[in-house]
Amino acid sequence: MNDELARQRDEWLRNAIDQHEHMLVRYAQQFVHDTDRARDVVQDTFMKLVDQDRKHERLTEKHLTKWLFRVCRNRAIDIARKEKRMKFAPSEQFDERIESSAAAPDAAALAEERQETLLSQIATLTSNQQEVLRLKFHGGLSYQEIADVTGLTKTNVGFILHTAITKLRQTVT
Repeated sequence: MNDELARQRDEWLRNAIDQHEHMLVRYAQQFVHDTDRARDVVQDTFMKLVDQDRKHERLTEKHLTKWLFRVCRNRAIDIARKEKRMKFAPSEQFDERIESSAAAPDAAALAEERQETLLSQIATLTSNQQEVLRLKFHGGLSYQEIADVTGLTKTNVGFILHTAITKLRQTVT
């Protein structure tokens, strides 16, 4: 019976890592400005998940994502403070290219140009706006989950997100 429980726990942890690791690394990079350091932060986050799982019932999937982002954020901020580099990285974290399904080279070039414009405009947003955008669109978190991760209110998250998107629409159109 203990072997079966251990197997289920290991499978649950592997699934959590497979599902969340990539977006957590991207998220941590905005704080520590280095991919290797971001991976260390995420590794620490998953180690805390192992400890958490041992102390309590497994986190439900509903709460797992929020919990992982919160722990990752806190760990990354701790590291950044120690290194006295609490600056947010420019748009590299958003630098995942959107593959165009259009076959025409001119359409692909236009799409690439629009994406470059969008990425440069994202870099002009405040650090709060960038973080909320990342959590919403990269992390897929709800307003309440973003509020729980960042310590902001749900209303403030909505306002920040609305303001950021409005600013981007005005400059990218």
